[in-house]
Amino acid sequence: MPATAHTSPSVPGAPTAVRVTGDADSATLTWRGPKHGAKVTGWKVAVAAVANRHDRQVDRLHPRARSDRFDELSPATTYRFSVRALGHRGTGRTITLRWTSPSVPEPETTQSLFALDGNGDVVRFADSGSGAETVVATDGEGFTANADGDVFTPSADGTEILRDPADGSGVSIIASGLHLTPDLRSDAEGNLYWVDSVTGAVQKLSVGTSTPKVVLDLGGKAVGSDERFWTVTPDGKVVVLGGTVSRPYVKGTGIAPRTFTGPGGSTVGYPAGVLADSQGNVYVDIRSPGAAGSWIWYQLKPGATELTKIEPRYAFEYAAANADGFSLLQSAEFCPAPSEYPTSPTGCKIDRGIPDKLVVGSGGTSTVPVTGLTAGSRGEHLGAVSADGDVFVSIDSGPSVGLWKVPAAGGAAQQLDAAQYSRLLVI
Repeated sequence: MPATAHTSPSVPGAPTAVRVTGDADSATLTWRGPKHGAKVTGWKVAVAAVANRHDRQVDRLHPRARSDRFDELSPATTYRFSVRALGHRGTGRTITLRWTSPSVPEPETTQSLFALDGNGDVVRFADSGSGAETVVATDGEGFTANADGDVFTPSADGTEILRDPADGSGVSIIASGLHLTPDLRSDAEGNLYWVDSVTGAVQKLSVGTSTPKVVLDLGGKAVGSDERFWTVTPDGKVVVLGGTVSRPYVKGTGIAPRTFTGPGGSTVGYPAGVLADSQGNVYVDIRSPGAAGSWIWYQLKPGATELTKIEPRYAFEYAAANADGFSLLQSAEFCPAPSEYPTSPTGCKIDRGIPDKLVVGSGGTSTVPVTGLTAGSRGEHLGAVSADGDVFVSIDSGPSVGLWKVPAAGGAAQQLDAAQYSRLLVI
């Protein structure tokens, strides 16, 4: 019988065990060599975004290569990966895989509580109030801080901003030649704000710069009965409250300047404080003009010129705001100021226990129960609230003297320290 000739394959076979692994912005294609076929002289590897035919990359690799890495991919995008062997007389069969890169995970943010203690030093409670406090800056009147833990204070003569870094590397001057008031503010990005002591305008010092710029011109310093209060929202909106009983106003960046009235067009009392969220809501604290000695918070919705009543009752109270809305802690009962005079025949014998936490925002109103906390004196008491909704307050008198945390979900209040603190800041 004549011998039968064996014909060798003219091209390599297909690669085997092809797979893709990666993360949001890079991926690696791996494979093994063909099980049959002609000698491999190289590899042709390609990647292309399925929805964008121009987003394509092709690599030619040496014959010993068994992987190829692709960088600068887009998160949450589907790609088509392909690999085929090259031979002296042609190319083998292409193996193609589809793979979708994962989304970029939301960064975990760990906020901290900063406050001014009775010695005038800035202290930090790690992880939004848990653990013991640490002194992070001395002589911190008017301080603010950023998310990195750096503390900023005005110099004693009001001409410089001092930076006390979180790593303890030493105090430095970041801006000079200024007219500061001892009341620095900051936003979530770490930009700094203050009211110019000469012009009355709100100044902004952006991160990484040393020269401020005017972001809100108020037409000069406040005069007469036009006492002003101001705040900065996490997203950098500046809001100013001012005016008199007959003509209160708000001005700001990103909000409509306007005068406003009380519910039903009524006359309001004396402007006493302001908070704001990042949704355009302004929260106005009004002190009663009579002898009652009450401080009442109202909501001024975006574009509105009439206040919306949000308080369920007259009370001794503590307020704070974050990007999402406004939080309020109120005593169960209230008494007018004359009841606390030494000559009062009845006295102020009421329940000052705080039974709940009220949260108000663009999404509506909600209430959660609170236990273990008793209000102190009357007045405007500003606390701080984390992005998660935990509220921090400092109570000056009564059985709950000290610094407290009220969890976002309500429940038992937690005492962080029995000492007195002011200028609470969560960032």
